[in-house]
Amino acid sequence: MRHPKRLLQEYLDDQATPSRAAAVQAHLARCAACRAEAARERRLRSRLRTAEVPVARPELREHTDLAARRAAGGDAGGYAAEPDPAAHRRRHRLISTAGAVAAAVGLVLSTAYLLGSWNNGESLNDAAPGLAAGWTEVTDGAGGTLSADQITDLRARGWACPELRSTGMSLVAAKAARIDGQPAVVMTLQGQGSTVTIYETRPAGSSSNAPVVDGVTGRAVKDEGFVLQEQEPGRPQVWLHPQRPQQAVLAAEGVAYTVDAAPPGEVLDNAVREISLTESSRLVLHPPESAQGVWDRIQRGLAIMAGNGNNR
Repeated sequence: MRHPKRLLQEYLDDQATPSRAAAVQAHLARCAACRAEAARERRLRSRLRTAEVPVARPELREHTDLAARRAAGGDAGGYAAEPDPAAHRRRHRLISTAGAVAAAVGLVLSTAYLLGSWNNGESLNDAAPGLAAGWTEVTDGAGGTLSADQITDLRARGWACPELRSTGMSLVAAKAARIDGQPAVVMTLQGQGSTVTIYETRPAGSSSNAPVVDGVTGRAVKDEGFVLQEQEPGRPQVWLHPQRPQQAVLAAEGVAYTVDAAPPGEVLDNAVREISLTESSRLVLHPPESAQGVWDRIQRGLAIMAGNGNNR
């Protein structure tokens, strides 16, 4: 499959059919040029979900109430006339039509923005140093506490550094470490009375045949007694331990995440689900020299949707 540009929005909205979702997941698992813009898109949506809604000023509320009374057939003093059923139906149809139009416009613009943001050129991963080299650059090759700026730099170099904000968690600590000699980032999150620690490990070289390592002990998961679960198409492997209900290990090409949750249960399931979705949809952002404004990307996306543009 070519880059599934028109299907990606459906996939991120959980609106794709099972067959289309499986196709997109399989493509994302193979395509490095298709995995941190969906992650970027997910992070953007997460920020939008958690953004505070501004409170209307008192004078605006008064103006709105007055307009509503007038629209209902009353005078400025607020004494409403006898309601007209036909007028009510007309207003209802008008409001419904306006809402449908607004929703359609929003969908078109968001799809156009996504298409206009797509980069079919060389990905940053192709031009940037390896992930392990990026870890060394940011941390100077040493372990220790990571600052917010260092976490941002690591993400720019391809590290996930998951924070699980959509599950209600908040970052309380982060540090660089080496696990089984490999560079790692350890994120400690808290929220809803739970603590989750995530060990993200990435091999320094080409090691597609290397065993999956438990981030807590630094030993191979098979040696530790973890059992591989049935794998969904396009998703990372999930390893569970029959005697450690608080732990799970997720493994994809070039990365392993060990998740340790206290207390175990739903919080672990939510963390595994979020990391799995994010890892299967991580993409690469536009290089700085090709970055565009929001309206430029929307215009470019609209041209693509109309068949008058391309994705280069």
